[in-house]
Amino acid sequence: NQRPAAQQFDPAAIAAEVLAVATDQSRQRELAEEAKNALRSTPKGLETPAYTTVRTLGDSIVEVRKYAPFTVARREMRGGIGSLESGGAGFNALATYLFGGNEPKQAMAMTTPVLIDVAADSSSMAFVLPSAYSESPPAPSTTEVNIDQVAERLVAVLPFPGFVTDEEVARRRAELAAALLADGDEYRQACDGEFSILQYNAPYTVPWRRRNELAVVLTPTGEDAVKEVPAAGVTSWYDSGVRL
Repeated sequence: NQRPAAQQFDPAAIAAEVLAVATDQSRQRELAEEAKNALRSTPKGLETPAYTTVRTLGDSIVEVRKYAPFTVARREMRGGIGSLESGGAGFNALATYLFGGNEPKQAMAMTTPVLIDVAADSSSMAFVLPSAYSESPPAPSTTEVNIDQVAERLVAVLPFPGFVTDEEVARRRAELAAALLADGDEYRQACDGEFSILQYNAPYTVPWRRRNELAVVLTPTGEDAVKEVPAAGVTSWYDSGVRL
């Protein structure tokens, strides 16, 4: 009888891999840091887009941030935010691109957060590219992945813990809208009904330590409004750039 596939692994290869980890101090430190990240709300050692905090809205925890330009790799999604199939396919396609599945076979470092953009008739997932590749990103080897250059923008951000579900996002959207309304008329949402979710953690991070953020593009209503209005056709705070 033919042996099951699970019994056809090479024990010597497995033993060699275990030995390599046991004797390589650098790999041990990497694994230890990864284990610690499972308990951190913001993982250490991962690059994030640069931003400055303009201010907080009233007594809320909503921040107004100005983001510097950055570049993302993006894949369209089907289904809601909580769709495991669509989310898994998007994550795998983007991770493949980031880790060398591109035309020059250039492996890049993982970044944070993972971005999900939701509009009226579409949604997409995006990975932020390391800043070293922002100006000249490797060309994708599949048409499923596109590269976007994201312009500077002003956003309102509401952090929340736990898992991202359609129900939780609806609750947080109402909370963010109430904070904007209570703060007065200095800012308004640039595109009604459109928002972004930022997820900072690996899937195995414990729920109460997970860092998520709901973000919407803002337009100032004062004297600086003309300078801050996003370009025509913008659908989210990171989807107004030039698609390469």
